[in-house]
Amino acid sequence: MMKKTGILALALLAVIAVAGAAPASPKIFWGNDVPRGWSGSWMDALRIVPEKTGFARTTSTLQLLEFVDALRWRSENLHVFSMYTSPLGKTCPVLVLAGPRVTTPAEAVASGKTVVYLQGSIHPNEAEAKEALLVLARDILFGKLRPLLDSLVILICPCFNVDGNDTWGLNDGTPHILSGGSNALGMNLNRDAVKLETVEVNALYKAVFNRWDPVLIYDGHAMENVQHGYAIGYATSSVPAAHPGPRGYVFDTLFPAVRAAVRSDFGLETFTHCGTDNRWPPTVWSHAAAVWTTEAKFVAGAYALRNRMSVLAETPIHLSFERKIYAQYALIAEILRFAAAHGREMGEVCRAADRDVAEAVRVRAESGQLRNFVAGTYKSRGEIDILAYREKNVPGYLPGTSVRAAVPASLLGPPELVRGVEDLTLAVGTTEATVPRGYLIPAELDALAEKLRTLGVKVEVLARPAKAAGEEYVVDHLVKTTRGGFAMTRLDGGFAASAAREFPAGTFRVDMAQPAANMAFYALEPQAADGFAAWSLLDTCLKSAGVEMRSVAYPVFKYFKILN
Repeated sequence: MMKKTGILALALLAVIAVAGAAPASPKIFWGNDVPRGWSGSWMDALRIVPEKTGFARTTSTLQLLEFVDALRWRSENLHVFSMYTSPLGKTCPVLVLAGPRVTTPAEAVASGKTVVYLQGSIHPNEAEAKEALLVLARDILFGKLRPLLDSLVILICPCFNVDGNDTWGLNDGTPHILSGGSNALGMNLNRDAVKLETVEVNALYKAVFNRWDPVLIYDGHAMENVQHGYAIGYATSSVPAAHPGPRGYVFDTLFPAVRAAVRSDFGLETFTHCGTDNRWPPTVWSHAAAVWTTEAKFVAGAYALRNRMSVLAETPIHLSFERKIYAQYALIAEILRFAAAHGREMGEVCRAADRDVAEAVRVRAESGQLRNFVAGTYKSRGEIDILAYREKNVPGYLPGTSVRAAVPASLLGPPELVRGVEDLTLAVGTTEATVPRGYLIPAELDALAEKLRTLGVKVEVLARPAKAAGEEYVVDHLVKTTRGGFAMTRLDGGFAASAAREFPAGTFRVDMAQPAANMAFYALEPQAADGFAAWSLLDTCLKSAGVEMRSVAYPVFKYFKILN
């Protein structure tokens, strides 16, 4: 089918209904444009490093602590705690903003306010969310966003990866000096949400998710080589195993409202975090093309397995540092305004999902009728209209220098309107498995039990021997693969009904009649796309059992009924 393109999106704003741009009443800022003086005028102690340097530098960890200290001395509505001490001995501050001040999760519950968590710099080379969160904290405590304190308890971790933040290197664009993307051990923190190998992500679960139980989390990033014309793209969890209630609410209710508010209040066009098929005109608008997966490895992806809401957002990395900070600020500010107005409704959606998950196990799991997804893919939602450029950012060198140009001029004006593009953002399950009444885990796999507890799953220990009936997975082959740049494991085999088995005292038991059942299911199922087995956490156990020579039983037993 031929796609029609308009001359410029600016001239077509009034005719886009769903996915392009909407009526052109506000002034829309394209390319690197931002409103003059958008961040306000502040005393030097309350100005962030980019503001002091003409947006040519990002904030170091020491400068971050100095800025946080300046906020603490001037506000009674701020509490600060350290999430963790890094491998290099640095602390990771979390700011708790509330009026009156809240210092504990119990106080947050007693306040009746909605708890949200905002995070920047899980990849510190994508520094704009970090800086936007510092500006937001300043505006919430002292400026135009102060009314948010009436309805919200806001946790802000401006720089989640403090070690990577101080790994400095030269960058082709601005800021001219930029942080590294990994932690001190060279690990990508945003691939650790299930396997839990890093100090940082373990602390995120233990110190924030499990203690404060935010209704919504936000994770800010940047996106390379985009063809789209949006100031920032947003996504929510696409893991099919997660309860559809919170995920659907974010995609169908929060995103449309926030998108309209960002356009109206900030003059920016935003849309879903997607990539195109590298054609002109593009024919596909896809989450997968933006490396946004239906697997749970990303923090914002896995969080939905807890029946809570999440947002990941990415700005086009080729734009100016100020533009990216402004776009992150605009989106987060409108998400907070939405949460302030709809927090009770959001909380009830999450609590309803808690009840649904636990009740489904109680009613249907013992009979083997309850099933869930261990893998997924994206299907089409139909055709939409998008804003896009004819080319991606593939910059050459600045004349007379060895510095690559940040962006060609062709990507700084209004984008074009492309109609009838296939919207591949509907996450659907592709492979199912039976959800058991519970799991029984050998005592020697205590590391798995501890990871489950960190993920928010309730794990018990059998005080006396128990007999259980269920099924076990027979592993015929352990296959090593590489996926997404990581060494992964695939367990070929199948489930078989098992006669009643005796399990000794000390065996770990996961009763699935709990809100975190989907998290436990995804982590423990042998065929889950990136569960514990896929991340090779059971390789040693299976090899010790002889899997390289014969078929062996997967050590985690799925029971449908405890018989004694």
